[in-house]
Amino acid sequence: MTLKIRKYLMIFILSALATALYGTAAYRVEQTRMQPTFAISCHQDLCVPRTGSFSALR
Repeated sequence: MTLKIRKYLMIFILSALATALYGTAAYRVEQTRMQPTFAISCHQDLCVPRTGSFSALR
């Protein structure tokens, strides 16, 4: 393999990886956006808090 082919192959692999990561993130955002509101809200006594504060864990 010549150096030129390796360079182009590396550029292609990095581009494919970046595109795959972007596509996965966009898919997850879309799935979260389309989730019904009743699944997001909590109607039970034992709920996992959605905030990151320590006071929410009490």
